[in-house]
Amino acid sequence: MFLAEPQPTAFDLRFQIFGFPVRVHPAFFLMPLILGGGLLQGDNPGSTGVNFLVLTAVFFVSILVHELGHALAMRFYGESASIVLYWMGGLAIPNMGRWNAGRARARTPYSQLIISAAGPLAGILLGLVLVAVLFAMGGEIYWQTMLVFPVPLPDLRATAFADNQAMSVLMASGMFACFFWNLLNLAPVLPLDGGRILQSVLTIFDPLNGMRTCLIVSMITAGVLAYLSLTNRAQFGAFFFGFMAFESFQALQSYGGGRRQW
Repeated sequence: MFLAEPQPTAFDLRFQIFGFPVRVHPAFFLMPLILGGGLLQGDNPGSTGVNFLVLTAVFFVSILVHELGHALAMRFYGESASIVLYWMGGLAIPNMGRWNAGRARARTPYSQLIISAAGPLAGILLGLVLVAVLFAMGGEIYWQTMLVFPVPLPDLRATAFADNQAMSVLMASGMFACFFWNLLNLAPVLPLDGGRILQSVLTIFDPLNGMRTCLIVSMITAGVLAYLSLTNRAQFGAFFFGFMAFESFQALQSYGGGRRQW
């Protein structure tokens, strides 16, 4: 699958945080190069390396916090979990067969909804911390629409860091990662968190056809986001959501091609 866990390598970085095993695949470090864009440009040759390190650190922390949100919610419901960071972002993976003794509970649509929402919520809360730090420095925010999402971005002109490129990269990439990525992740597209949230809600109210309806919404929404990405010259986003639209279409065929089942 497109978002499947990557195979372990001899170059993986491994550690634990809050008792959760974390594995960082070496392909993770391609993300700043792919998505950094103009943020990696500087006024002098030495700034590019510094910007890359800052960007990598920001992506690492923001994605780790997102996945920790999922993992902590899994722990609340009695599941153990591990975290993998790789080039597509991250995964919080339930460790089947390794449950907290006496606390394991079978997943329900309600618990799945909480687990799915916990990751974006954790990421957005981290973004609010960045906004608070920005205000404490005397900075301001301005709003920019990315695809269809209003995203706050930093204005450092009134701060002591107005000419500090590294701080500019840190704050801009941090808010981009915490707000835009998490809002985008809440789009009702499978297998994103928003798609899983929608799947849980529809399954609660329509156990028989909820999944079929979710796939239809996922396919349409992914198609729209792919088109918007293309018109904004975001080729990676167009490919990403185009693939998800195709995946939802294929899955829909197994549900009768969108015909209602009774």
